[in-house]
Amino acid sequence: MNRMTHTKTDRAKPHQATLVRRTLWRIENEMAAAPSLVDLAGTENVRPEHLTRVFALVTGQTVMAYTRTRRLSEAARRLLSSDDSVLNVALDTGYDSHEGFARAFRDQFGVSPSYLRKAPETELALQDPIEMTDQELPTVTPEFKDFPGARLTGLSRRFTFADRAKIPGLWEEAINLIGEPMFGVETFGVCHNFAEDAFDYAVAYDGGDDPNAPDRVEIPAGRYAVFHHEGHISEIDRTWTAIFESWSPNADVDLSGGPEFERYAVDFDVEKPGGVAIWIPVKDKA
Repeated sequence: MNRMTHTKTDRAKPHQATLVRRTLWRIENEMAAAPSLVDLAGTENVRPEHLTRVFALVTGQTVMAYTRTRRLSEAARRLLSSDDSVLNVALDTGYDSHEGFARAFRDQFGVSPSYLRKAPETELALQDPIEMTDQELPTVTPEFKDFPGARLTGLSRRFTFADRAKIPGLWEEAINLIGEPMFGVETFGVCHNFAEDAFDYAVAYDGGDDPNAPDRVEIPAGRYAVFHHEGHISEIDRTWTAIFESWSPNADVDLSGGPEFERYAVDFDVEKPGGVAIWIPVKDKA
C-alpha cells in the first residue's frame, strides 16, 4: 500500500479573492503547458513580482514553488496508478525530457521516479490543490502622505511567507531585549529586503544608537499610500492581503519598491482594534 502525506496550506487561509483564485485555476488547468510566472502574471495584467507577493501572502508559498510541487505530485500519482512510461508522465506534466523530470522529482521527493515504481510503499509528501474559501476582504482606501525618512533601531529577523505567523514572537523578543525605550513612543514593523519567498522584518523605533537595539533599518523619504487597519492586530494579514490583492492591481499609482511598514501609534493597545496603519511606498504610473 502506498503511503503519501498531503499538504493543503490551511485551505489557502480564510481571506482569499479573485487574483489568487484565478491563478490557482490556471495552474490546475494548464499543468501540462507549465505556464511560467511571466505567463501567469501577464494574463492578470500584473507584474510578476506583484503576483509572487500576493500569492505568497495568501498561500504561504511562491507561485512557482507551488506550481512545481503540484505538477510533481500529480506525476507521482500517475506513476503509481498507471502503466504509463516515465517519459509520458514527464511530458504530460510539463517536462520536456526524462532526465529533467527525474532530476526535479528527486529534488522534490528524495527518490527517483523509477525507484517509486519499484517501492510504491515509499512515503511522499504530496501537494493537493489548494481549496479556496469565500470570505470577503476588508475594503481598503488609502490616504497619500509624504514621509520624511527615518533611521530606526530595533531587532530584525528574516522570515519566509510560510512562517510569518512567527512575527509576533519577534515583537516579544524585541520588547524583552530593548525594554523601556520602546514604551510610550511610536513603533514600526518594517518589511524590507524582499526575495521571492522571504523578507526581513524589523521591530523598530526612533531610538538613536541604542546599544540594546542591535539592528538598524532605513526608511527612505517619499510618497506613501497609508492604509488604516481598523480591526484587531491579529487580523492585520487581512489588510495586507486586501492591499495587494484588491487595491494595488487597480490603483492609479505604481508601487515603488523599498521598505513597507506598519506604524503603531503611541497609544496602541494590543487588546483593542485600530491604532496601526500600513505604509506602502508609491510613485506615479509610468
